[in-house]
Amino acid sequence: MFDLHLITPGLVLLKVTLINMNLLSMSRFLTPAIATCMFTISLFGCSPEVEPHPDRNALVIQADFAGEVMVGVAYSVSKDLDIFNVRPLIPLYDIRSASKNLAYNAQTWPAGTVFVSVVDPGVGTDRKSVVLETRNGLFFVSPDNGSLSDPASQYGISAVREIDESVNRRPETDWSHTFHGRDVYSYTGARLAADAISFDQVGPLLEPKVIMLDTLGAKLENSILRGFVIGGTGRLGNISFSIDRHLFDDINPVYGETFKITIKNKDAVAWHGNTSYVKSFGDVPVGDNLLFVNSSGDLSLAINQGNFSHEFSIKSGKDWAIEISRQ
Repeated sequence: MFDLHLITPGLVLLKVTLINMNLLSMSRFLTPAIATCMFTISLFGCSPEVEPHPDRNALVIQADFAGEVMVGVAYSVSKDLDIFNVRPLIPLYDIRSASKNLAYNAQTWPAGTVFVSVVDPGVGTDRKSVVLETRNGLFFVSPDNGSLSDPASQYGISAVREIDESVNRRPETDWSHTFHGRDVYSYTGARLAADAISFDQVGPLLEPKVIMLDTLGAKLENSILRGFVIGGTGRLGNISFSIDRHLFDDINPVYGETFKITIKNKDAVAWHGNTSYVKSFGDVPVGDNLLFVNSSGDLSLAINQGNFSHEFSIKSGKDWAIEISRQ
């Protein structure tokens, strides 16, 4: 079916074309569909049938530095790629944040999406460069240094291949040993996303496993929740804990209730205070602290329109323990 009010301008222009062709007398016999097709042919000299653009696999890049040069490498592989740079940047050398951020971002992307992660303090060493295919059809290009822990555990491992740098490396970069993100990962990721290579052509198949970071768990003991700071120490500074919403629910929290929170760096108290548990930032005045469940389902601590981690110099990892109990 055709929407005639959309076709009418085409018929008007068609008549102008037909006048030039001495065919105006024929125009009254044309149906709207035929008129539209003839108009297309007369103006553009091509078939009225338009082939749909094939679906593109997105390329998503994250790094602990400004990685625009990697975007340039990807575009040199294919100018048709849809490329996205993850912002804000991962904290420098923070492999655990890289892993958690990969899994968080990947939850909304369709199968076929290729992720490139460059948080690589061991660049140039014998750590492997790999592509992980997860069971939901996503691809992760990264050093195998723990950056793939969360994607592997959350989405499952379908296969792992080591990148064959003899074919999947930016040409004439064999002399470079300190920027695999540019020379190997973005190049290989772009080739995979652009279908210039198949997953089988990445390199040799490895055992279906990757290096896993130590699990920073959490537990409930004597009405006290114990866990670790696991992330969120970047630009926003909303720190998150290894205590997820299910474990927190075990103590039956109520919105508006106040909890006593202690954060320790090894054995030293880094921060201690009483904070209200609320749904979101607007439930407390600007500048106040809040305890809430973030969009990943983890218990988090923040300052409304402030940066908690910067304000109190809070970091993440196994040296940063947390205790939470009712006031």
